[in-house]
Amino acid sequence: MGLLSGFAKINDFGVKVLEGGVAPPIQISMDERRRTSVPRREQAPIATSIQHQQMITDALEKVITTINQADVSEQEKNEAKTLLRRLLGSKAAVSVLGPGAQSLAAKYFTE
Repeated sequence: MGLLSGFAKINDFGVKVLEGGVAPPIQISMDERRRTSVPRREQAPIATSIQHQQMITDALEKVITTINQADVSEQEKNEAKTLLRRLLGSKAAVSVLGPGAQSLAAKYFTE
């Protein structure tokens, strides 16, 4: 597998991937020898909306886990998961959760 190098800007989803909060859509490896640091005054402020997105994502993840552990038939579990899959794929969920919606869908609902 080839390696790419270069410089790029990172968005909020990328920060979550690097911090281990969400699964990356592709394999990522970091070359620590080339790591640079950004002076504190140049770092972008973290918006509170990101914290809210993470709280909602965590709550939805707990809902998914609870559905999987529920004492109901597999058919009922599958119906609930189908509804959640549709919710996470909606434009509304993406606007509220950002990349967290795609991450949850990929983590729990890929075949």
